[in-house]
Amino acid sequence: KRLNYTCMFIGGGVGVLLLVLVVILLLLPGTTTTTTPMTTTALPFNCMTMDNPDMWSPAKKTYCCAHGGKGCPKPTTPAPTPPPPTPPKPKPPTQPPLPYDCGAGVANWEAGWSDAKKAWCCAHGGQGCTTPKPTQPYDCNAGFSNWQAGWSDGKKEWCCTHAARGCTPASKVCTLWGDPHIISFDQMDTDKSKAYSFYGDGDFWLVKSSTVSIQGRFEGTKYTEGLAATNQIVVGGAFLHGHKIEVGTLDSGILTVDGHKLTAGFHGSYSGHGFTVRYDDSGKVPDVIPEGNEKRVVHMDLPLDVKVTVFQWKNYLDVQIEMGKQPGQDG
Repeated sequence: KRLNYTCMFIGGGVGVLLLVLVVILLLLPGTTTTTTPMTTTALPFNCMTMDNPDMWSPAKKTYCCAHGGKGCPKPTTPAPTPPPPTPPKPKPPTQPPLPYDCGAGVANWEAGWSDAKKAWCCAHGGQGCTTPKPTQPYDCNAGFSNWQAGWSDGKKEWCCTHAARGCTPASKVCTLWGDPHIISFDQMDTDKSKAYSFYGDGDFWLVKSSTVSIQGRFEGTKYTEGLAATNQIVVGGAFLHGHKIEVGTLDSGILTVDGHKLTAGFHGSYSGHGFTVRYDDSGKVPDVIPEGNEKRVVHMDLPLDVKVTVFQWKNYLDVQIEMGKQPGQDG
């Protein structure tokens, strides 16, 4: 094996050259370097501690706030600005005094208030208003004492509806039959067992009032063994305006108006001042038809809704009177 001496000579020469250069550089004069030792200054406070800055002294807080921004006083929250005071409510405008007190004396306003107060209170409160009364077609006070005979049918109807005056009273019936027995106006039913009996002779009022007059004559007969029976009826008074109607037994032959015969024979009629009289055989008898008699009936339709029916027998009469109560009536 052969060694490469060329490479060894070259490599050694290079190494010697480098060593010479280093020695030369070290022997050259150079700049002297002075090293100054570092001096450390101690800080007055350690601001990096982990305790609560609120617990620090005022000096530490001031120092650390200036050099580290810690421990600075917290900004205080300013107190909220109070709201402005509420302005007072404006007072309502003062009302001027009223010229009249419409509540004072209202119970007697028609007589007690002046015309000016009536006008003002009517306009501002609806009190004290004077309304002219409408013209009435009838004066229901005029002639009231004789309304049944003196008033027209139109006035009676109007005053009854609007003033409760002039109303036709409810009709009731009085019946006389036989010798005689009487169901009076006051009896509440037609039970004959409750009827009165009358046996006296003479002339007596059946109805007596300021408007209607009805009189009866009672006499004994041989058919009633001397006991009184109704023998004759006379109807008159103010409601007939001076007229008079008389009815007697068949034997007496009395059937007249103002003294004049109603008819010469059977069947007939008469019309007077607001009344009519008929003579026929119609109508229900209150008792029985006496033996040996034929039915003869006188019907009187009279003013004030008075109706008189006479059943005419040979020797006595049966009578029915239907009417409303009249002023001052007796019977």
